[in-house]
Amino acid sequence: MSKVIKASQVTGKFKINQNPKTLSFENNSEDQPSKSDSEKKKSRVIKKQKKILSQAEKDAQKIIKEAEKKAEAVIKEAEAEKEKILAEKDEIYKSTKNEARKEGLADAKAEIEKKEKQLAELISSFEEELTREKSRLRKDVIELAVKIASIVIDVKLETEHDMINNIISDMLSKVDDNHRDIVVRVHPQLLPYIEENRFYQHINQKNIDFVADPELRKGDCVVETNLGGKEGSLDHKLDLIKTELLKEVEQHD
Repeated sequence: MSKVIKASQVTGKFKINQNPKTLSFENNSEDQPSKSDSEKKKSRVIKKQKKILSQAEKDAQKIIKEAEKKAEAVIKEAEAEKEKILAEKDEIYKSTKNEARKEGLADAKAEIEKKEKQLAELISSFEEELTREKSRLRKDVIELAVKIASIVIDVKLETEHDMINNIISDMLSKVDDNHRDIVVRVHPQLLPYIEENRFYQHINQKNIDFVADPELRKGDCVVETNLGGKEGSLDHKLDLIKTELLKEVEQHD
């Protein structure tokens, strides 16, 4: 199994993730400047990515808050319109009744009932439209939140490569002792950051291989065994989350 040694800081201090039994270093002073330049460049890239991530998270919160604020404004306006219609209903009822009395109409009662029915239908139609609008706005916010989550995760994986270990761990937790010949597929750039020994400790039959798959996104993880495969793409997980959230919206409508 491959052992990965990566720099944790650019100050000359290094952290070894997987402790190899021996380490050897070639004393080549000519290589030092290039390594230093490489580390400086890597540091600048990481700082830039973290800045992008921070801004993405801020933008995400701002967009969601604006969407929720807009939804609240629409609902508030609709509620106000409903109250206005109810107030007009009472006013029209009184006005029609008074006119009927003054003019001595024989069919005054029928006219009042007709007006009441029209208003009741209008209010019912308005309430149905208001309910549909509330549901649509909630669904729009959920769609937006899921899209933003996808973007934030993509950016985070650019700087926090070891996040792939949590994703793999979640997938392997669904694999029981009946599964054999386990193959875990991830994006090629994340393969070196997999803490393989961490997973060997939890898999009784240590027949597990980690394979690079260029067709996968950085947040994807596909597990294949003798009993079949398990879908672990980021889009699939986000779709499941979105489906559950939309179910809750429908249940509360």
